[in-house]
Amino acid sequence: MRLLADEAAPGEELLVSRDQGKVLAETWSKKPSKLNIPDTLLTSQHIIDVVNKTGVISPFFFSEGLRKDRLKKAAYEGRIGSKAYIFRDKNCPEKIFDSSTDEFLKVPRNSIVFVESDLDFRIPDFIALRFNLQIQHVHRGLLLGTGPLIDPGFWGKLCIPLHNLTDEDYEIPRDEGLIWIEFTKTTLSSDKTDKARPPQGGATEPRKEHWDIEKFLHKAADQYRGHKVPIKSSLPTMFEAANVSVKKSAEDAETAAGEAKSLRTLNLYAMVAAAIALAGLTMAFLSFNSGLSSRNEEIAGALKSETEAMRTALDRHVSDVDRYGSTSDDARASVPALRGDVERQRAEIDALSKQVSDLKAELDRVKPKPRDPNRPAG
Repeated sequence: MRLLADEAAPGEELLVSRDQGKVLAETWSKKPSKLNIPDTLLTSQHIIDVVNKTGVISPFFFSEGLRKDRLKKAAYEGRIGSKAYIFRDKNCPEKIFDSSTDEFLKVPRNSIVFVESDLDFRIPDFIALRFNLQIQHVHRGLLLGTGPLIDPGFWGKLCIPLHNLTDEDYEIPRDEGLIWIEFTKTTLSSDKTDKARPPQGGATEPRKEHWDIEKFLHKAADQYRGHKVPIKSSLPTMFEAANVSVKKSAEDAETAAGEAKSLRTLNLYAMVAAAIALAGLTMAFLSFNSGLSSRNEEIAGALKSETEAMRTALDRHVSDVDRYGSTSDDARASVPALRGDVERQRAEIDALSKQVSDLKAELDRVKPKPRDPNRPAG
């Protein structure tokens, strides 16, 4: 069973109760006196002296030799008070902890929780307090969301904002230490009062006390233009928006992947069709080239045969001219001219024959070579 705020652990002594602290503070505020305390950060003995005289905090426990002594050399431990609140979707604080029924305070992940202190503060004008979150909670991902100074003249309960920056809920036992409080003596003499502005209200107004943190939270949620805004972490909203964005990106990526797959399939079909068409064109070209080569060879052969026949006929004609050239003077006179015509025709025939031979050689050059069956492929 966890201890309540006003219960002493075995080995602890209650030096100042809540009621005693109130009486001490009211007495001191009416008639302060001189205390022999240096203007500096107070040690444990000076803390005890100030508490016993002024009731600056209560309840105040003292022990020696315990592993979890509340009083350290220059600080005193504060714990969770009777209640804690959180803002959810509504503009009003919702109570999430009651010390009469709950043994643990659960600080939800990525949230801000407002915790009441277990101590009553009635600070005289010559004392200023500072507090910080205990280091074990800092190392576990909690942050204290307020300034550490508690002004001289403050009477009331502390409202401590706790930020849980982790993605896991965090539990704090109600009898576990939460903050460390330091006590500093200001340069004001302990038997004097400071006429400067108090923590709340004006210098000439009656002292304002702050014992209900729920009331304070309602006031803090009120904006200057009159509407209320819930005091909560923006992290859950950011994470929700990020999750929606990630989900949409995943859906877009899946759609793009499907479209890319379809395009790859179409590209594959197009490549196959192109390959088939190219193969058909190649075969047609080879067939046409082969047919053309065969036809050209036939033409060249026919030309060559006709050329040879013309050459033979011309030679025979020349022989006839030579043989009959002496039979007639007129014929003999026309022989030189006829011989010249024959020789000119012979030259033309020879030139035509050479062109035919060149054409045949060119056809042989461009004709596809048959593949050697013994030569490896590739």
